[in-house]
Amino acid sequence: MVHLTSPFSSPAWLSDLLRRHRDSYEPDYHGYLTDHLPMMLLAMHGLGADQTTIESRGQRYVRRLDPIEDSALQTITRVDDGMGKRRAYRALVRFFDGEIDRTGIEETLAVYLPKFISGWVRHAFHGTIRLAYGIRFNVESEISAGLAYLASAGPDGRLERIGLGATKADRFAWPPSIDIASRRFDNRYEEVLLADTFAVHTHVLENNEQRVAEEVLGLFNHTQGFFALHMVTGMHALGICTEAINENVDGLMNAGVAAAYLAIDAPMFIQSAKARPIHMDFAHAVKVAFSCLDQAQRLNSTRFREASETYGRSFT
Repeated sequence: MVHLTSPFSSPAWLSDLLRRHRDSYEPDYHGYLTDHLPMMLLAMHGLGADQTTIESRGQRYVRRLDPIEDSALQTITRVDDGMGKRRAYRALVRFFDGEIDRTGIEETLAVYLPKFISGWVRHAFHGTIRLAYGIRFNVESEISAGLAYLASAGPDGRLERIGLGATKADRFAWPPSIDIASRRFDNRYEEVLLADTFAVHTHVLENNEQRVAEEVLGLFNHTQGFFALHMVTGMHALGICTEAINENVDGLMNAGVAAAYLAIDAPMFIQSAKARPIHMDFAHAVKVAFSCLDQAQRLNSTRFREASETYGRSFT
């Protein structure tokens, strides 16, 4: 049995708002963009925003979203029936709602999350991030949504295999770039997995999560790239998710970071780069600010504490 603890919690009004939102809108819009509203509002709350500010920001954001399409009550009785099927998201939400009602959050996470956590990088980490926010703020409806998002993306056996084969090393090895033809992140990520050149560069370190998270932070501090930001928030999310089920996934974590790095063209960067004012849309900027704040506390990291002081300046 796992035991969830967090310095954060969601007030009843915000949890109610998030449940209504989840049951009204698709998790993606315009065919390929991700609904960031749940994470954005929870990050704002975590950074100290008041109810009026949070609700106002949410009302502006929903204008871009797609209302739910599959209003028919499609149901599944086994998670395997929806695994890896994007159209099964809504049925999976209902499935996990039922499991949480029946056995509780902790048991539901312990039973199901290990089945598909290997797919943590897919869809630019968004399923992992949504689940992590649900866990961190103890919002049941968002835990169901995050589990459904991850399950519908499906497990990633290739990444899991590479992670299991990771060897011990003294430092993190960023893999050399490869030629990739695709444009969208998910397709580029699949090309990276097919090429499989990063397997030999996948290692596990002492104090692995903190050291690799700080490597990724250095990448974002230097480049301020859009998907480098997702690597920061994705790493934060994976740590929360696996902490909730007492799983050690250091190899999977490092394999996913290496694969994502190749998928974004393996940019050169100075690892010791300091944070500087960020120029990004609000939904992404507030999430990285919250990730840095939380990582500073979770990992007792001076690097993240310094970044939090810069990236959180606009929100505190």
